[in-house]
Amino acid sequence: MMRVFHPRLFASLLLSATLGLLSGCTLLATATTQPLIDRHLPANYSGVAAVRKDAASPLVVSARGQALREESQANTRDTRFMIGSSTKWITAVTVLRLAELGKLELDAPIARHLPELPAPNGAVTLRQLLSHRSGIPNGLSEAMRKDSKVEGLEIGPVQAALRFGAGAPSFAPGERFEYSGTNYLLAAAVVERAMKKPFTEVVEEQVFAPAGVRDTSFAATGYEDSVGMAVGYGADGKRKSPPAAPMLAANGTVYSTARDLVDLMDAVYRNKLLSESSLRALSTVHDAAEHYALGGRVRPLATDKGARSLAWEAGAFGGYKSLVAYDPADGRAVVLLNNADMAQDDMAAVATALFQSLDR
Repeated sequence: MMRVFHPRLFASLLLSATLGLLSGCTLLATATTQPLIDRHLPANYSGVAAVRKDAASPLVVSARGQALREESQANTRDTRFMIGSSTKWITAVTVLRLAELGKLELDAPIARHLPELPAPNGAVTLRQLLSHRSGIPNGLSEAMRKDSKVEGLEIGPVQAALRFGAGAPSFAPGERFEYSGTNYLLAAAVVERAMKKPFTEVVEEQVFAPAGVRDTSFAATGYEDSVGMAVGYGADGKRKSPPAAPMLAANGTVYSTARDLVDLMDAVYRNKLLSESSLRALSTVHDAAEHYALGGRVRPLATDKGARSLAWEAGAFGGYKSLVAYDPADGRAVVLLNNADMAQDDMAAVATALFQSLDR
């Protein structure tokens, strides 16, 4: 009997076989990576850990502990966490996007947008703010030490920048590194003045939307009780979820998931969200001792297969701790999101061990 060739049937069988092969590869990658995650996470870890061997491999996500202890609600791979100062990297990406559009200049005095500042403060540049080399003292931190209510002020970046960023400089711009949240109040204020819209709206339009992330945004009052959100807890087991004041948006009020954070990294380093010149600016280290570039760190890491240079974004927001380690060379990624006040040094040790284990 003559057999009739059916192109549609052949295509269907080919597709099924391909999907089966891909599914098998995904299961194999998960089966080999999951034990690696389990081996390196502390037994009492509460949060999400994610690992990807390279850009062509699946992201393997492991969830542990409870998102909401009061109701025994478990963390899941899709649980959202506050990412704290990892937000600063997102702020830097936003500023670089606007510079590419001709809306901002990295090396122009910020007085161009904030003429109310004292002359020495207005002379600093966005590059100096984003690299924590402005010399402007951390007026926000000082005010918080004097009055704990300051962290909950319902004021925006411009008002906050003019209120807390007018102190006499401690050193000449560019002279040295001094980590300061006030630098990012000023950067957000410059963005708002330049774009004539809220900083958060600009970030949504320039970064989150083109990156295609759906579970990432800025927290507002009551964020810890939102559906799908983990609550941050302190070492004493009590809630440790600070207010997400509008003025702190550029510093650390973004929430996200492990998958979205890797997607953001991919968008920036692999999918051309930034130009090559902007990527160089983002990754140029301005303080060797701190490994600090713009908005985050670039850390060298020695592995069995050679040296790596990682985008290293760490954050703390009350009981929430975050760490994203990403190799732009091949898309290898490690993400740790914790809601039990894990020590940041301990998180760094886990992330380092995971990266090194993948190269064995």
